[in-house]
Amino acid sequence: MYAKLLNNLETLKLERIRSYLPAYLDTAVKDGVPLVDALIHLTDQEIAHKDKVAAKMQISMAGFPFQKTLKDYQFDFQSCVNKNEIHDLASLRFMEQKENIIFYGTPGVGKTHLATSIGIEAAHKRFQTYFISCNDLIQNLKKANGENRLEARLKNYTRYRLLVIDEIGYLPIDSLGANLFFQLIAKR
Repeated sequence: MYAKLLNNLETLKLERIRSYLPAYLDTAVKDGVPLVDALIHLTDQEIAHKDKVAAKMQISMAGFPFQKTLKDYQFDFQSCVNKNEIHDLASLRFMEQKENIIFYGTPGVGKTHLATSIGIEAAHKRFQTYFISCNDLIQNLKKANGENRLEARLKNYTRYRLLVIDEIGYLPIDSLGANLFFQLIAKR
């Protein structure tokens, strides 16, 4: 029967339960854990494992330039950055309220680091997230426009729950680029 259980877990792709089960069964039997409690514990382990795998995949697909979190940010070095406001943004409450956030300031204050950290937090929560520089975004939109695929490209960028656009204003934007950028923002 035990072999059948392991085969079923493998067939159902319940990897974490399958690997965790042998050691846990010994503990559950020894401690007299009720069956329902044991099943809840095992399924909680599987859910946590799947969340971790999904977050890792989401982060790798998001296109972040690096993987830094708020723990890596030196708030003491940048006194102009309000730590409490940043932690509030990392709660992702702004997403639930459908608000946009903008970081602006001189080069080197950590705008990209903060935006990436918030994006990674969103990816951990399994929100589809994408990171792109403003210049790359506009070039992609221009190319799609020239190939008569603008609507499809705009639709692609609107599917992300969080779109992080970095380096806005570093390079000049011509009128076509500004128009395409506005269309994207309006669609989102």
